[in-house]
Amino acid sequence: MPSTLDALLPKFKATQLKQLAFLCGAKNSGRKDEIVERLLTLAQLPPSKKKLLILSIDMGIRNLGYSLLSPAATSPGRKKSAPLTGEALRSPPRINLHAWRRRELFDVSPDDPIDPDQYSPTSLASAADRLIRQDLLHSKPTHVLIERQRWRSGSASGIFEWTVRVNTLEAMLHASLRTLRELGHWDGEIISIAPPSITRFWPAPPEDVVPKKRSRASKVTEGEGKLRKATNPMQSKKHKIGVLTGWLKKEPKDQVILPANSNVEGAVELFRQKLNGARESRSRTAEDGLAQKAWPRKLDDLTDCLLQGVAWLKWEENKALLLNEKGITELLDSDILDEEIDTSLDDV
Repeated sequence: MPSTLDALLPKFKATQLKQLAFLCGAKNSGRKDEIVERLLTLAQLPPSKKKLLILSIDMGIRNLGYSLLSPAATSPGRKKSAPLTGEALRSPPRINLHAWRRRELFDVSPDDPIDPDQYSPTSLASAADRLIRQDLLHSKPTHVLIERQRWRSGSASGIFEWTVRVNTLEAMLHASLRTLRELGHWDGEIISIAPPSITRFWPAPPEDVVPKKRSRASKVTEGEGKLRKATNPMQSKKHKIGVLTGWLKKEPKDQVILPANSNVEGAVELFRQKLNGARESRSRTAEDGLAQKAWPRKLDDLTDCLLQGVAWLKWEENKALLLNEKGITELLDSDILDEEIDTSLDDV
């Protein structure tokens, strides 16, 4: 197979190879030969023989979100062998959602005196250990996806102290999981994912499902015949919440998210209530820590971890579909890779 792809991939233009890498979740910058080599490396990776169970983490100390998901069977209403189109290659796969939670790693009250050692390396190490043993590895996931943190936001010249703390926690999670795997206590894979790759991958939701509250950053200005969108972190959050809202509003036969238990059903319903601005009511989900008082005011933490997990599954699906002789030949005979990607915003 790799030898066949060696001959076929160079036939594409550089822009087409960048599109292909984008659809497979790979870095799509660099020279043409670098992208070809990157795609060949992906094609040679053996598919997982395990039944996939994905743990997707959105990093944070006060607002860490995580979801546990697995691929779901194709709905009878969906075509199993749909035509290969750009839209299909960016459509979310159906997933079983087993857990969808948010955690605060430190139980700190606003009235408590400031503890200078609250976020020391020793304290963060203890928090990381508790999180991994009590929450993350309890279900024995095959793959753990960890949101990659940045050191600077936008064009800021300095690095905030809180950023250092979260990045330190991120490194501790990687180190702890790697150690457990090397010692034979867990045999899964650890994958670091950059948030911009998630934001850019999912197409913009229809206007009728985007959260109604508008900000100045969401205004569109027109110049030289093209639309230029001003973007910032709030616009990115609005985009991702809109994507998830669109999934939740799909017809039953096209549902993307299939709750695997009553706790997740309650979490999804509470999410819908938040989106609709409904007054939160008491729910049986109190047993799972998702009672009204524990449900986060912010939706983006839970949104990010879920979109990240679904995106990774879609990339794996696209790699299996495209990075082989049949898939590459079909792409050569089509104009799919010539279609312009509408990423809606630049989350960098």
